[in-house]
Amino acid sequence: MNELSREELLAQIADLNRQITEVTEEKADLEIMMETVTEHATYLENQIHQKNKQMQSYIQQVEKLTDAAAAVENNSFEAGNLKQVAARDDELGHLARVFTQMVQTIKTREQELATAKEQLEAVLNAVPGSISWIDSDGLYIGVNSYLAESCNLSQDAFIGKEVGFLKGRSDFANFMRQFLASTQEYASQIVETSVNDTVKYYLMAAQKYQQGNATVSVGIDVTERKRAEEALRIAEEKYRSIFENALEGIFQSSPDGHYISVNPAMARIYGYEFPEEMMAEVKDISTQIYVVPNGREEFQNLMEEYGEVKDWVSQVYRKDGSKIWVKENTRAVRDRYGKLLYYEGIVEDVTQRKQEQEALKRQLQELRIEIDQQKRAREVAEITQADYFQDLQAEVGNLDIDQFWEN
Repeated sequence: MNELSREELLAQIADLNRQITEVTEEKADLEIMMETVTEHATYLENQIHQKNKQMQSYIQQVEKLTDAAAAVENNSFEAGNLKQVAARDDELGHLARVFTQMVQTIKTREQELATAKEQLEAVLNAVPGSISWIDSDGLYIGVNSYLAESCNLSQDAFIGKEVGFLKGRSDFANFMRQFLASTQEYASQIVETSVNDTVKYYLMAAQKYQQGNATVSVGIDVTERKRAEEALRIAEEKYRSIFENALEGIFQSSPDGHYISVNPAMARIYGYEFPEEMMAEVKDISTQIYVVPNGREEFQNLMEEYGEVKDWVSQVYRKDGSKIWVKENTRAVRDRYGKLLYYEGIVEDVTQRKQEQEALKRQLQELRIEIDQQKRAREVAEITQADYFQDLQAEVGNLDIDQFWEN
């Protein structure tokens, strides 16, 4: 080894001192950095611990919100359960407040809906008619109490049953099946049912809803109306038979002077072949029917004063212009407000009777004259047979006529 000179040795020592100083400075820096890192690590650890606590609390509060959602489904939710979560000023707190408000709104709506449902059920059960709800497969969803009671069943007994499960209601079942199978949204029909061995009639009206997946049907008891209609039909048939086959003329005429209806006998009396012909040709009763110019006016005055005429005899024209005598009984028909609607009455041809009466009058007159003549003859006979007349006649016989005139 080469010996170093003093200068070189001092230079190396100086370099080593410099390196030692640098190492010492680096060590100090490292110690400072280690201290800083340690402090920062402790800070981070504290921060992480704090964040973990916050996260744990957040998770707990999220779990509370989740539990609240489950409680809503179970109908056991209480608004106070989310009070702590709702107090937060972050998104979770906002969500909790919105959720609580939403649940309160839902509960309010549910209460309103329950009240409305109760009211609706009360109304439907009070309706004096059958109401039922039926799905698209023809199964009962529900019925009102009227229908259940009329069948001596509970309302629940209908649920899930097919519309044809009741005996005596085949008309209704057929009506509903046809309606459910059709594309119609609404239909109505009168159906015949048997209730406790009693035949009844119901006016059924059916309406689809829920896009055609369900139907509500309403039935109103029209048995009395049906019987009244049948009685009216029978009465109308009887009236029509009487009207068509009556020997007397039957008519209805308007106040302005034309016929509304006449029966065949009426047409025959006035010389027309058919009722339609008479109604078509007679445009003005006052001039075409009455012989006396003011006959119609007199008739209307009587109707206005008395509301009817009885046994009123007048001379009228037939279609060919000949004259006949008729007797009529007529009344004025008015509405409930007193407005005159039309006249209706019965007309009888009394021409022959009138002629017989006139002939009888002539016979009576002739008989009266003959009686008067016979009476006078008897009176003359009585006079000529009297003693006074005999004496007078004897004196006249002895009288000299020439001498009488001369004196």
